[in-house]
Parts: sequence; C-alpha cells; structure tokens
Amino acid sequence: MRMNKVAKHHEQSLEFSLVYGVAFVVFLFTIALTRLVPFRSRTAHGKPLFAAARAAARNSVPFAFM
Repeated sequence: MRMNKVAKHHEQSLEFSLVYGVAFVVFLFTIALTRLVPFRSRTAHGKPLFAAARAAARNSVPFAFM
C-alpha cells in the first residue's frame, strides 16, 4: 500500500513532535542543573529557563532529520 502525501506528512510531523518533546525535556533538565551551579563558575545566559530549553531544542532537533 502506498502512503499518500497527507499521511506521510502527518507521520513526519508526529516524529518531529516526539523528538522535539524529548529534546526539550532533556535540555530543560540539563539547563536547570547548570543553573544550580554557583554563579562564579557558570556564564550568565540572560534567558529564562524555558526559553533557553526551547531555543536549544529548536536549534538541535532539525539536525536529527538530515
């Protein structure tokens, strides 16, 4: 059976959403841990926690599909 364009797009969209969700949680956890390190030993990022995790996920997830 051939998959039509709509079904294929939906499957790709679902895969992207799942990978994005996992990456977001991983980055959120990692960034939260780095924020717990004393101020002198970390760099100041300036972004809120969720914004930094969202930006990291948006920048890295597309590379999983190349």
